[in-house]
Amino acid sequence: MFEGELRTKSQLILICFLAIVCCSIGSQFNQNTDWFQKAGYGVFVHYLEDLQNHSDTIHSLGRQTSWDVCVKEFDVERFADAMDEAQAGYVIFTMHQRTRFLIAPNSTFDRLTGYRPGEACATRDLVEDLYKALSKRKIPLMLYWTGDGPREDARAAKALGGFSNPISTEYVRNWATVVREYGERYGDKVVGWWVDGCYSFIGYNEDKLSILAEALKAGNTNRIIALNPGVQDKVRFYSIHDDYTCGEQNTFLDMPASRWVNGVQWHILSFLGCGSGNIGAAWAMPGVKYEKSELIDYVADVNQLGGVVSMDVLLYRDGSLDRSQLELLKALRPGIKSANARTPVPPGNLAFKKPARLLSLDGGHELPVNSGVHYPRFGVDGKLNTFALAGGEWPWTYEVDLLRPCKISRIKVTFGKGFATTLKITVSENHKNWKEVAHATSLEGTPYECIFEPTVAEFVRISAIKPDAPNQKGTQMSVAELEVYEK
Repeated sequence: MFEGELRTKSQLILICFLAIVCCSIGSQFNQNTDWFQKAGYGVFVHYLEDLQNHSDTIHSLGRQTSWDVCVKEFDVERFADAMDEAQAGYVIFTMHQRTRFLIAPNSTFDRLTGYRPGEACATRDLVEDLYKALSKRKIPLMLYWTGDGPREDARAAKALGGFSNPISTEYVRNWATVVREYGERYGDKVVGWWVDGCYSFIGYNEDKLSILAEALKAGNTNRIIALNPGVQDKVRFYSIHDDYTCGEQNTFLDMPASRWVNGVQWHILSFLGCGSGNIGAAWAMPGVKYEKSELIDYVADVNQLGGVVSMDVLLYRDGSLDRSQLELLKALRPGIKSANARTPVPPGNLAFKKPARLLSLDGGHELPVNSGVHYPRFGVDGKLNTFALAGGEWPWTYEVDLLRPCKISRIKVTFGKGFATTLKITVSENHKNWKEVAHATSLEGTPYECIFEPTVAEFVRISAIKPDAPNQKGTQMSVAELEVYEK
């Protein structure tokens, strides 16, 4: 009898332990993002009063009306057709930015600010209509919100408590009540928020973010959110309230070490456009700055590592997209399928497909791509018929981020058409303190390999000290393949 009771108690303890473990895993790795990760990539659009309703912008197609009329004229079926053509895994659509103009009715906002329906919040519920059009095509809808609210509208900002730096708790609470109304209205029709303007430099901390986060999940606790700290040096964890990383970047370069960053889904957002844009970034601008093969390889590699990619494109007033961007998006799904079927690379090279950069010799600044075709990724793509080459300066440095600290002891460099006659190889664990592991002179262009004492490093630099001017032996270093190994 005693033995049976003891066995039963042991089983109960084991069951309780497993339950605790499962709860711990569930809280660390958010299953609400599973659909997002499986989607792989999606489309992000800016839809704003000063873009689609300003006759001086290309986005407006030369037409300017009241904001209420502009929203009424938006063709959701045309837009949803474009998203279907693009095979978008989801859509992130802007509700507002900086101003008082929102794309759907909100009685809370009207009550707080005194604006009448149509003066700030559109009388058409564009979110509801977007959901109907996209859901027919099985495309999930996410929305863009902000933490700094209608800061450029003096009347609205004052009514919310006054926008200040640091941002006040009163302002955040009032602004949160506005998004709460939307969240409760849309329920599971809106599956996520991407929230801009949650910067620590304007006073946001975890306490204030918690106020916003709780309101963002009103009506759907499974809704995934990301709170934006601004552009970072790479995709990083920001808040305990995030389900996925905001990942705002000015180029598609960073790669995930794994699906999770501190238990948060790895996600990156950048733009396809190559226009002038604001602050040197081409958000919501036309054209494409990536070759099809380049973007296909990038998205495929991110997806294989468990990450998600969002691409900002230009949206016109009538719901159509920039044609060149749409054609690029249409090539992604079939291209990724082919990329996933490619022959596996021989194991061991830690530098393969990792983020690479073209830098000045001292590593102080980035250099342009030579001739516009010898991209950094070509030095770690596993192909010897492509190469990375910097422009603008003769001596230069090729840097690769291994994404995590690794114990390495062997590096091999295969040159392209040009080669270094004098080079040094340095490594770093933190991108601050660099250790030289090799130095070579009188090189003749054959592959250079060095073996050294095992060293922990995440970053590797190949610096071509010579040639350092025209008409020298080697012409200029180009890197056909960089290989980094533990042994």
